[in-house]
Amino acid sequence: MYQSPKLEFVVNQSIFMDPETRMADIVLPACTSLERNDIGEWANAGGYGYHINTTNNHRVMVYQKKCIEPLYESKSDYQIFSELAERLGVKEEYTEGNSEEDWIKIVFDNSDLPKYISFEDFKKKGYFVVPQQENYKPTPALRWFYEGRECDTPDRYNPKRGTEKAKELGTYSGKIEFVSQSLLEHFPDDEERPPMPRYIPSWEGHTSELAKKYPLQFISPHPRFSYHTHHDTHTPWLGDIPGHRISKDGYNWQTIRIHPLDADARGIKDGDIVKLYNDRGTALGIAQVTERMRPGVIHSYESSSKYDPLEPGKPGSVDKGGCINLLTPSRLMSQNVPGMAPNSCLVEISKWEV
Repeated sequence: MYQSPKLEFVVNQSIFMDPETRMADIVLPACTSLERNDIGEWANAGGYGYHINTTNNHRVMVYQKKCIEPLYESKSDYQIFSELAERLGVKEEYTEGNSEEDWIKIVFDNSDLPKYISFEDFKKKGYFVVPQQENYKPTPALRWFYEGRECDTPDRYNPKRGTEKAKELGTYSGKIEFVSQSLLEHFPDDEERPPMPRYIPSWEGHTSELAKKYPLQFISPHPRFSYHTHHDTHTPWLGDIPGHRISKDGYNWQTIRIHPLDADARGIKDGDIVKLYNDRGTALGIAQVTERMRPGVIHSYESSSKYDPLEPGKPGSVDKGGCINLLTPSRLMSQNVPGMAPNSCLVEISKWEV
């Protein structure tokens, strides 16, 4: 994106000087959540909380009281947007005349919290544990369909829930479909997503023409330790986890896994700095030679936030931060499916010689 001539101007709003922040024409320094008041949900059943990964079986609503005033020239997101709106002459339309504290109260009043606690008590206490419903019964997904009952699972994408067809699935036939009737009606000729699932050779896979030039299939799954890019740059001790990064010569390198046969054929040994490349880009990392990989496949977790080019500002510069997304394709799964397809990616790997 940053290499496109169509991109004329970049504004970045962040609390950190991230690698991406450095590419902005203007940086708007936002304060952290410890420097502003807010209302949020600290945790909920299922695993995701307010900027926290949890596994709780309860929910906690929190009045997020700031610990200190915003440092230096940083401002809260709402203050930044409000001041921009004022300069554009639309402040009243944007804020509706409300301060940050007003909006916190509005959110509170529009929730079920007033049934249990006053805003003053909630603000003073700082949190409220949401009670379990009386006579609560779990509703496992699709159990209702198996038992021939009406849908009792919260599912906003099921158009039949709450209708006379509530005992049916949300499919066109109302049943489990081996041939998708909706695809058959709307996109019957989409060869990359046919109505009946079947094996389709990848446009960039081991049987494609490009495999003659780049013979290794690159797999880049969701990161295990950094939660997307959230902590990769700002949590140095993550570099101590060999499954995430490996330190060598004072630098934390992205771990790239390779099978011994592929490593031997290229003169690569465990712990070598290697170059992973194709026509889209080049990224450096550190080799972890392991038989947990199958021959012909390279593995490295995606979402590195350490874009660290050897020649900053030069398009196509070699990146040593492990930003392997430079190598993955930007194409969609099919002309009718807006899903990314990063694992349809071929690469070559070699030992890095400075």
